[in-house]
Amino acid sequence: MKLLEDGSYLVDAPRLEALVQAMLEKVDVPAPDAALVAGSLVSADARGMNSHGVLRLPVYIRRLQQGGFKPASRGTVVKETAATMLIDGGEGLGAVLTSHAMDIAIEKARTTGIAAVGIRNSNHNGENAYYVQRAIAQDMIGIATTNGSPIMPVWGGKTPLTGPLPIAIGVPTGEALPIVLDAALGMSSRGKILYYAEKGMQLPDGWLVDAEGRPTNDPNWVKNGGWILPIGGHKGWGLILACEILSGLLTGGAFGQELTNLYDDLDRPQRNGHFVIAINIAAFTDVAAFKERMDAYIAIMKASERAPGVDEILMPGEIEFRKEKKQRAEGLAVSRSVIDEVVAVARGLGLDATAML
Repeated sequence: MKLLEDGSYLVDAPRLEALVQAMLEKVDVPAPDAALVAGSLVSADARGMNSHGVLRLPVYIRRLQQGGFKPASRGTVVKETAATMLIDGGEGLGAVLTSHAMDIAIEKARTTGIAAVGIRNSNHNGENAYYVQRAIAQDMIGIATTNGSPIMPVWGGKTPLTGPLPIAIGVPTGEALPIVLDAALGMSSRGKILYYAEKGMQLPDGWLVDAEGRPTNDPNWVKNGGWILPIGGHKGWGLILACEILSGLLTGGAFGQELTNLYDDLDRPQRNGHFVIAINIAAFTDVAAFKERMDAYIAIMKASERAPGVDEILMPGEIEFRKEKKQRAEGLAVSRSVIDEVVAVARGLGLDATAML
């Protein structure tokens, strides 16, 4: 572990992942599940999505200690058909439950062509890109969404009833990097705005309003009654509504103000819902031919005449794939305050994190 000039630490990815797994095992998470959660958190940091990385680990640990997260639940089947499944998550770890759900959808889609799995009574599940990449690895298109605690109002309102919910879509390719779109449908995610607050950074214009709905660049308003604006105004709000319907209402789970914020009431489950879809490309067309066509399509787009000031046409996920490759080779840049908090939490669990890193 090395302290960089900007105040962050350069950390070896495998060492950080091993530490996260060890910490989760200390609070009774089974080793395979601890490895999965550790992989998802470190993957987010490697991809530059620090708002969904080990920044979240300390609150995960506190929730596991206080009962808001159950350490060992892969859920129980509520209802099943050849192409669908509904899982009650039993208040388990969101990353474990969503990974399990996507794997089930993939297996079902081998036979049915397309499959969907819904989850209710889960908890925070991190970066949805992690789950659609499981489908990509199996030559399938993956889609994943989730609901979350209410930190933004309906379009035109002031009462918090939903959040800047995310949707992720992953598409396999041949030689080109896969397409991975993972977008919070607000101007930003709460996690990213909390990251700005933690770093003392000012927000770009148009991301956030204060408790009265007035534009602000102060990220601390996300904790003090302000809310994140949806992308594209009312159109973005409509997409958020669709994610809430799939994740919370279709699953028969909690929605809106029934959900608990990740950082509040640590002894209470959040009751998040998730929804994943796997599409078997082979059910529609030859997989190799599809990948060749995707490569050709990407090449056409990247060869576009560029607008002034644009150096390169980039595909969804391309920046993150490049950053991950670099950081896994050279080390992850993680905020000093995040590492210091992880080290302190690890010490409380009886682990010497400094030695492990």
